[in-house]
Amino acid sequence: MKYDLIEAKGQYALILRGEHMTQYAVVCGLDQETGSWDWTCCYYDFGKFSELTKAEALFKALDYYLMRTNDNHISWARMSEIATVLKDGLIEDSEEEAYRYMADVAELSNTEAEYFGLDMEQYKVATDGDADGHTPPSSTGGDYSPAHPWDAPGMSSSDFI
Repeated sequence: MKYDLIEAKGQYALILRGEHMTQYAVVCGLDQETGSWDWTCCYYDFGKFSELTKAEALFKALDYYLMRTNDNHISWARMSEIATVLKDGLIEDSEEEAYRYMADVAELSNTEAEYFGLDMEQYKVATDGDADGHTPPSSTGGDYSPAHPWDAPGMSSSDFI
């Protein structure tokens, strides 16, 4: 079978394959001299007969390849699962506080909030304005936080050098 080698490590290889080069595949036991391999671990079609774009197919194949070749890699699917479990735990503890946390600390975009299945009306309420009236520390607001103590009246940066 015709293929172009993208990357190989150990027994695994990431290749672009097919007569029309419309599949990314992760294969095991690639013999570059004969152009054959022991087996295909996974493949992702792209093009006019696939729902995946070329970039999406490459991403999925690369994610799988890294899972097999890099001990520190966490797959996109696993990270999504972890994030969803954490989101569900936050909401279970206190839905209102969870939405505020996701809006203020995680700063989820609307697309990200929709991905996690949040109630978009409730999320919009959490992101509109500063509902709890909390203002972050700022020397311009008269709050001389530890980040800028030299802005306090009577202090200068030379006092800290």
